[in-house]
Amino acid sequence: MSNYIVLVKQVPDITQITDNAFDPETGTLIRSRLASVINELDTQALALANQMRQDSGDQDGKIVALTMGPPMAEEVLRYCLSRCADMAVLLTDRALGGADTWATANPLAYAVRKIVKDFFNGDNDYYVVSGMQSVDGDTAQVPPQIAEELSLPCIAYVTKAEFLNGRFEFTRIISGGSQVVTARKLPAVITVAKYEYPLFATFAAARWANKVEVIRWGGDDVKARYIGAKGSRTRVIRVFPPAKSTRRCRQVSNVKTLAKLLVESYKGDGEKIGERGEQQRRYQLPDRRADKFDRSFEATQKANEDFKILGETIRELGISEVNQIDEYLKGRILHAAGEHFHKGALEDMINGLQLTNPSFDGEVWVVAEHTAGEIHPATFELIGKARELADSLETKVGVCLAGYKVESMTKGLIAAGADKIYIIEDKLLEVFDPTAYRKAAADAITNYWPQIVLFGATARGRMLAPMVSYRVGCGLTADCTSFDIRDSSRKGQIAILLQTRPALGGNVMATICTKDSRSQMATARPGVIKRPPPDVRRTGELIRHKVKLTDDDISLEIIKTELGAGEVNFNAEIIVSGGRGMQSRDNYERLAGSLCAYLGRKLNCQVEKGASRAAVEQGFVERIHQVGQTGTSVGPKLYIALGISGAIQHMIGVANSETIVAINSDPNAPIFKHCDYYIIGTVEDVVPELVQALEAV
Repeated sequence: MSNYIVLVKQVPDITQITDNAFDPETGTLIRSRLASVINELDTQALALANQMRQDSGDQDGKIVALTMGPPMAEEVLRYCLSRCADMAVLLTDRALGGADTWATANPLAYAVRKIVKDFFNGDNDYYVVSGMQSVDGDTAQVPPQIAEELSLPCIAYVTKAEFLNGRFEFTRIISGGSQVVTARKLPAVITVAKYEYPLFATFAAARWANKVEVIRWGGDDVKARYIGAKGSRTRVIRVFPPAKSTRRCRQVSNVKTLAKLLVESYKGDGEKIGERGEQQRRYQLPDRRADKFDRSFEATQKANEDFKILGETIRELGISEVNQIDEYLKGRILHAAGEHFHKGALEDMINGLQLTNPSFDGEVWVVAEHTAGEIHPATFELIGKARELADSLETKVGVCLAGYKVESMTKGLIAAGADKIYIIEDKLLEVFDPTAYRKAAADAITNYWPQIVLFGATARGRMLAPMVSYRVGCGLTADCTSFDIRDSSRKGQIAILLQTRPALGGNVMATICTKDSRSQMATARPGVIKRPPPDVRRTGELIRHKVKLTDDDISLEIIKTELGAGEVNFNAEIIVSGGRGMQSRDNYERLAGSLCAYLGRKLNCQVEKGASRAAVEQGFVERIHQVGQTGTSVGPKLYIALGISGAIQHMIGVANSETIVAINSDPNAPIFKHCDYYIIGTVEDVVPELVQALEAV
């Protein structure tokens, strides 16, 4: 008999975000101005757990809903009780506030242990089921970190569960296809990427849910080791609204105009997305700066301004060394600075000026991802960024490459900018297993301790990175779009990695740094960092690292793997993608196919077909054509989206496109805010007219 612990979360309704939802001074979200709802993927996780209980025939199995949050989070638990949950546990305590994913996963894992002990009588036949991620954080880190704390297998990106031969088999998304797996042992953690069979509350169940007691636990009840801001391994430096889109977002009134714009966009030089804006000055270590009082690389603009005033005042007073500043000079500095900073801030800044050594040491690493003998493009992008960071820090770039018979891939990694390749080869690493790969990567990291470790925010990387970071005791920031080396001198931090990422569905940006960790770790969104051209003349060092792996380190049994048939050229200059709005496979083949064929002939260029995840799951085309966060990130000269709504996961994957054109019948489609040109209309009407109009251009 299996039991189920479903993790749910109360989140702000990001569909209702308006400008007045932000504090104009700080740029932070005022959550009280937004309605709170249950995280959508968690409702799907609840439905999957209910289906699993029904299919297994274990009607005595319990479903326990668990959440961590303020007292008002009880609402989402009553939602769960009214659908299928038998019990609900609210982990609530002021001490839990301000937690990052590390300090969220830890108390939740301890709560899981207590649920198993108190309610399941210690029976380990259970599943922890959760949505893949929440809309407010979008990190996908908490479930894998819970799995790591509990030493459980983690099956991520699940879309289906079937009870066969006395066990559950799970269909999950992998790069370029899907896979059917089962956990080799229970308990296990399951994260749900999609399960579109919603549960509805009956009147009787809703009445019962409003009366039943919700169990409340505090931090002392679960006895977690890391809670709240104090137990977190990352710190938010600032939260701010995203920059205004550089896309034109221009509505086109007729098909003839759209045809003309398509041709002009392709034939024009095209502004490279990654080259927009001014290039930042490269970071210099403090002892490499011409002026010993130069603190122009601070993490915030306010700190830069304060240190600039301090430096100017110090020079005016004829002070040549920081240790010359006594109480008398401090008074003169404060008088000259006016209201810019107070005595406590001055003390912090003076202490900061005495710091010149970096807070972290070691190399800058990239954990390589590969499939079928090919390195994932995101790895090459990250090596380019690692090269830039390492040059500022005056250190080396290392690449951790785990697998079996992978030495042939090292030349490409060195040409991309790596100085050292740390090879971990073992027959048990021939096929990716998250637990085995986690052990291999974590062992290498703790042996060499790089100061920065970067992973691609791919389906695989977003599962592996949280497990590795938790195992080695380091903070992790997810889905970063930019990295910078900066100082936070007042806090005693020199040459730290600033990690900037979008949150709340892209409605806010957050800059984060690592704390209380030996390495700074992050995942980066594929396609947002420009891949540098390879230099085949480069040479590097190969270091073979041995890790002792046994069959017990394999957590999953792979039953079947299905990769999309055929070949896809996502390096094509034009990509035509179809979404759910294509309605059928016939429409996809006919409309997307005809537009691809005609553009190829008309413009004498390579054109490839793509698809949204929804189109793939509707069976319109094989998964190998999927574009987006769980598919392939692309950056063509021209990207044409047919019937694609523009979910954030899809737009992440096309962000590097020079020109994005959208055709959609929904006038409120999100993609219209992230494209260059769009026309409102059905693909069945617009595409045939567009093909005809192109003939006249």
